[in-house]
Amino acid sequence: MSALAVIAFVTGVLGVWLTIKQNILCWPMALISVISSMLEFYNERLYGDMSLQVVYFFAGVYGWVYWEKNARSDFKVRYTPVKVTPYLVALTLVQAVIYFYLLKIFRGDQPFFDAALTAASLTATYMMIKKWVENWFAWVIIDAAYVFLYGIKDMWVFAALYFFFAIIAFTGWIRWRKAAFIK
Repeated sequence: MSALAVIAFVTGVLGVWLTIKQNILCWPMALISVISSMLEFYNERLYGDMSLQVVYFFAGVYGWVYWEKNARSDFKVRYTPVKVTPYLVALTLVQAVIYFYLLKIFRGDQPFFDAALTAASLTATYMMIKKWVENWFAWVIIDAAYVFLYGIKDMWVFAALYFFFAIIAFTGWIRWRKAAFIK
């Protein structure tokens, strides 16, 4: 177990928990987790996950600014607009195909899982920034799949982290559904 994995674990759990609470401090916690995860994934040759962390870094900065900018407006948890859903699915599938071929070129390990989970994670991140309830349901599925991927790689700290993420995401889904209903 590396120090990077421990840092990613602790700050990752804190970041997700703070996101559920809609606390803007979720973003700096996520940024610390992202940087340490990125370095660990590079060492494990999970280039899709590593690249995803780079994107998460910029998404984290964007999310932080976006939440701060909208803090005083009517920026509340809501359901994903139905008309947007087909676009989110299509975009995720297109991304997955592109990432798969890129990972094959760069000889990444587990290119199918890495590509599919990278694409789905980017879509779920976008949904989280928008405060759409369904992002949490997507994260439950994504995080459970990551447990399997990291188990294959013998990356047990990350498998445990993503197991906790799946549980926390389920909690987020329940809480944000209630928050969207209350409006």
